[in-house]
Amino acid sequence: MFLPEKPLSRWYPSGQWTVTATARDATGAVAVSRTMFFLKRETTLEGVNVVRQAGGVRVTGTLLRVDPLGRVDYRPFPGQPVVLRFRPAGSQIWRTMRTTVTDRNGWFAGRLNGQGDGLWRAEYAGTRHYAGDISADRNP
Repeated sequence: MFLPEKPLSRWYPSGQWTVTATARDATGAVAVSRTMFFLKRETTLEGVNVVRQAGGVRVTGTLLRVDPLGRVDYRPFPGQPVVLRFRPAGSQIWRTMRTTVTDRNGWFAGRLNGQGDGLWRAEYAGTRHYAGDISADRNP
């Protein structure tokens, strides 16, 4: 049984949590085990778009986080680094092409030189209190 008996949600504070499991066998002997985990709030990369432009591509999108004050579901996440990665056609290796920083509205953009055919994506590593996210792969 998990106490509290409610599932974890965004209303619980991020940070370190301890889980204690207690079991009792038929003879009444008790075994106790503890473990710790770090609860992080959710982030999401939304509207990631890759458009071919003369000599390159432009990657744009928005980084949102669960509203820490609980007023709305998600809010823009400003001042966060977002890594733009490229995987050439036929390769399994993602290459870091640029790191950009979100503006006050959580928006990010990067113009990159052409790399030929392949896929693009945006990645957010997260922070101590917010989980990371990786966008879907995009083809310009």
